[in-house]
Amino acid sequence: MKKCFGTLAVLAALLALFATRAAAVTVGTYQLHNHPNGGISPPLYGLRLDGLLGDPAREYTFDFDHPGSNMTLVWDGNTIVIGGQAYGGEDTGGSYTGAVIWDIRFEYSVGISQSANGGVDDLLVHANNLNFGTITSSLGSFELEDYADSSGLSFQFGDEGGSGHRGEPGLSGWGWLNHGADCITQNCTHTVASDWLFTASPVPVPAAVWLFGSGLIGLLGLARLTSTRP
Repeated sequence: MKKCFGTLAVLAALLALFATRAAAVTVGTYQLHNHPNGGISPPLYGLRLDGLLGDPAREYTFDFDHPGSNMTLVWDGNTIVIGGQAYGGEDTGGSYTGAVIWDIRFEYSVGISQSANGGVDDLLVHANNLNFGTITSSLGSFELEDYADSSGLSFQFGDEGGSGHRGEPGLSGWGWLNHGADCITQNCTHTVASDWLFTASPVPVPAAVWLFGSGLIGLLGLARLTSTRP
């Protein structure tokens, strides 16, 4: 009986460890998906860049869940990189006109902090016109830069203390962007609306890497010792 209680105690500690880690934005890769509460959906999208091809009255969105799309967010502890391919074009109300696959890359390296919010560590970026990227397809190549709201926030990734962004449970990413021909050497004009709005799920790491990184191998060894001692 003592052996059984010892093993259960170790397993309970492991479960507590998993629960703690699941609540925070940790270093790793996240697969990005459309957010269900976009302002002009359908179609659903993970990025909106109105006026991308010149006319600010035209709405452009990008479908992160299209079969030709593959968008990820990578957090390495210092930088946030959002990138991959996404299918998108002019949103004409329920469908696209002139949609193609776009190559997208954006890097946040300035103004990043991680703040405990209701027990969950959201990533926050407080910067304005200091982080940059590109979006390119057969229709053209454009530069991107971050754009801060009135509080100075330009991007957030997390679940807002468990409530979820716009009521959507789990992880979301949202933030504002400028786009144009030359955002890096001179600021671009902000077009409303131009922003990220996506959900995210962690990409599993290989089992052996995860075991070593989490310290689980040592705990499993402890469990064995506990269960075999007289």
